[in-house]
Amino acid sequence: MSRFKHAVNSPHTQPWIERVGNLILNFSVIELESIHWFVQLSEREFEIKSIVEIPFASRVTQVMKHIDERKTNDRWRKQSLSRWNEALKLAHLRNQVAHNPIIFGWSHLPEAGEPNVLGIPNMRARRTSKAKWLLSTDHADNSINLMVKVAKNLGELRIEWCTARDLGKVPPVKVSPPLWYRLRRRIGMAVHTLRMRRGP
Repeated sequence: MSRFKHAVNSPHTQPWIERVGNLILNFSVIELESIHWFVQLSEREFEIKSIVEIPFASRVTQVMKHIDERKTNDRWRKQSLSRWNEALKLAHLRNQVAHNPIIFGWSHLPEAGEPNVLGIPNMRARRTSKAKWLLSTDHADNSINLMVKVAKNLGELRIEWCTARDLGKVPPVKVSPPLWYRLRRRIGMAVHTLRMRRGP
């Protein structure tokens, strides 16, 4: 352990910087989709602040519940649930990558040339007798491609559902907004009306 060293901005980690950035940023699109899905399917926009603040997995659980309740057809339901299950697995990977370091080193002496050990380890692995790698370069690239695919599919499925709703093919959900929200909307409408009457 005494041989471990810290390296800041090492050129050896450059190939990983873009990978980690793409992994984090592409997953943020899936995160945004989870908010879109909740607002659209639940039609409870007054809860958007609370739904944004809860963990991703809890939000997806809510979304999947609404998928079952407001499905347009079995094919759409099956594809939607499948994509969100994939998103949950990718979320676990994203979290692990965000909380683990990139390490590199040499399995031989002298420590010269390009390192032959490079990757992201799972520091929380329970096995101590054998190193457990969280991410290799191939795994990272495949995961990024899968995130892009899942994000696109979720967007397409959401638009498909919204189109069906707008055509009247999805029964409206019965929502009873809380009193504070109804009052705020009424006040907002009254203020808007007064401004329109006064003119610019």
